[in-house]
Amino acid sequence: MASFTIQGEQGLLEVALNEGKASTAYVIVCHPHPLHGGTMDNKVVTMTTKAYEDMGMNGVRFNYRGVGKSEGEYGDNSGEVSDAIAIVQWLLKNREVEELYFAGFSFGAYIAAQAAAHTQALASVKVQHVLLIAPSVLNSPFEQVTPFGIDTTIIMGDADEIVPYHDVANWTQSLYPPVEMITLEGAGHFFHGRLTELKGHIKGLFSR
Repeated sequence: MASFTIQGEQGLLEVALNEGKASTAYVIVCHPHPLHGGTMDNKVVTMTTKAYEDMGMNGVRFNYRGVGKSEGEYGDNSGEVSDAIAIVQWLLKNREVEELYFAGFSFGAYIAAQAAAHTQALASVKVQHVLLIAPSVLNSPFEQVTPFGIDTTIIMGDADEIVPYHDVANWTQSLYPPVEMITLEGAGHFFHGRLTELKGHIKGLFSR
């Protein structure tokens, strides 16, 4: 695991990069809301990253501006999207990237979706999949990024105490092209006691 900083829009961004053996597939995982304690060390974020790494991908986590060692101040969604795009740009410049995956948890789901849409417009790399875990659909401007033109999966706990499950389910049903939604019965927002199960579902997405 390498920890370092890269240049972002508002200053340096803190990055954690775990690279496997000669893989050209990378996943960028986006963390929850920075004003509510979200960091790249969040348990759902680290477990999600590990699930992708177990499948042979290189895992990238990072702190948004103003979090941890990252410089700057909260950017009200758009700033954090710019931070994620800075990570993408650094990767494409400094690594051989043939496949790119995005994942995000809660607030980070919107950041991941926006960064994936921006990256998909580039001719140099293909975005394979976007994973949205407990996406905060009421508090994030997802209308700016739908319809999704990328293979996308949503994972929700139906006992989520922060993001209403039925709001996400109704939103998912309204999407076209259709988006897959996986429900973990009885799981809350932070998947306490269910992280291993969540990890299994993530790995199952790519073993079909």
